[in-house]
Amino acid sequence: MPTLVIDHDLPLADAIEGRYDDLEIVTADGGEATVAALADAEMLVCNPTRWDDRFLESLSSGDWVQATSAGYAAFPVEEFRERGIGFSNATGVHDPVVAEHAFAHAFAFSRLVPTFASKQAERTWGPRDEVTGDLTDWTGDTLTVYGLGSIGETIAERGAGFGMDVYGVKRDSDDYDGSLPTERVLATDEFHDVLPGTDLLVAIVPLNEGTRGSIDAEVFRALPDSAVLINVSRGPVVDETALVEALREGEIAGAGLDVFETEPLPEDSPLWDREDVLVTPHVGGRSDTFPARFADLFAENYERWRTGEPLRNEIA
Repeated sequence: MPTLVIDHDLPLADAIEGRYDDLEIVTADGGEATVAALADAEMLVCNPTRWDDRFLESLSSGDWVQATSAGYAAFPVEEFRERGIGFSNATGVHDPVVAEHAFAHAFAFSRLVPTFASKQAERTWGPRDEVTGDLTDWTGDTLTVYGLGSIGETIAERGAGFGMDVYGVKRDSDDYDGSLPTERVLATDEFHDVLPGTDLLVAIVPLNEGTRGSIDAEVFRALPDSAVLINVSRGPVVDETALVEALREGEIAGAGLDVFETEPLPEDSPLWDREDVLVTPHVGGRSDTFPARFADLFAENYERWRTGEPLRNEIA
């Protein structure tokens, strides 16, 4: 009977078990416990933050690792390929949730949600007249989606639905078949061309050597001082030192951040104290529906793995 090891902090086992009579599921808490469990298993479900290179000790050719994330920079993909270990990610599973989270940040800024939430805690009505001139809307503004994978495409669609003018940035702009007109899809080397007219910049690129630190001081200088940055990709995509300086200098109006260079965000980070920054603890892809949606993906790939078919979202 095949054995699946799940190393995750969400109840994924509950969502998967019961679908099969011929699959043994073992949950593990990381480190040596997962290494030991993998010794008698053929499959591993794991998220990037819990991956440990020691897991390779117990993985063999023909085994399969299923990531619960779309991003996979933390996984040793080349070593998987060399060892004949299958690897697939969870592209498509997070799309609507991350898109909603990005716009939750955006609307928090435009509708002054943190201000009103703090007044509610004080049982204070308002301020109303005093902030009317600070309340804004995104209709007719320009959204630039930095990264047009499946999540980025969903963000672009949501932005268009909110009446925004939407542009997308994609490494290979010729390889695009989404909802945006072709003239609205820019190659990476054209990214800076669209920044002066961008009101809302949403980062959703994968983390790699080309994107690490790519939202830097030059980007902040190019954006209008009224622009807002939302990062729902990976923390190191944004140069946090440059971001703090840009906020201090008024080069941008605010930043909604779900991911950070160091997680958890250190207590001494200046980002905590800024009223123009909204911090959420890397929950953009999380939802009460995630285990069921992930279980559907796993079920499809399990059938493919058993029959030797290519995996959905196969990386290695």
